[in-house]
Amino acid sequence: VGAIVRLVDDLLDLSRIGQGQIEVQKEQIEIADVVGRALETVDPLMKEHGHHVILLVPESGLRVKADPSRLAQVISNLLTNAAKYSERGWEITVRAVRGVRRLRLSVEDLGLGIAPEMLPHVFEAFAQEHSVVGRSRGGLGLGLAIVRNLVELHDGVVTVHSDGLGKGSIFSVVLP
Repeated sequence: VGAIVRLVDDLLDLSRIGQGQIEVQKEQIEIADVVGRALETVDPLMKEHGHHVILLVPESGLRVKADPSRLAQVISNLLTNAAKYSERGWEITVRAVRGVRRLRLSVEDLGLGIAPEMLPHVFEAFAQEHSVVGRSRGGLGLGLAIVRNLVELHDGVVTVHSDGLGKGSIFSVVLP
């Protein structure tokens, strides 16, 4: 039932975003607070998979104007993806750094990676790597499409880097 509820929620979110029905309520927030909220959400999944999260996010000093709920959803989706596509017990790193008038938040894993031909498509709805579809654990390939749309509503950009299958992935969110 929980999996079905998540799928329906993702479909509804993607539909609402596509129709312009979701507005972000931006406020000044510490990125560490939002990361903490996201980690609480995915903690059961991390424990289930035996993953260790390395947190490289200062407790204060990295403020951004964002919707805390929607940004936590972005981070949760990225962490969920990392957990699903990493071998049991592997490390997942969350890193946040300030750039020039920008904040970069990344979720890095040592997992299955992404084939080069798939990289341009990972943020499309229903996109899934064919060689790992069986590992999706009930997902439809909506999480990263939601991430992209929510980040864009924050006037930000999300990117992905992977050196290929078996070489892990780095998802980066850059916000003004």
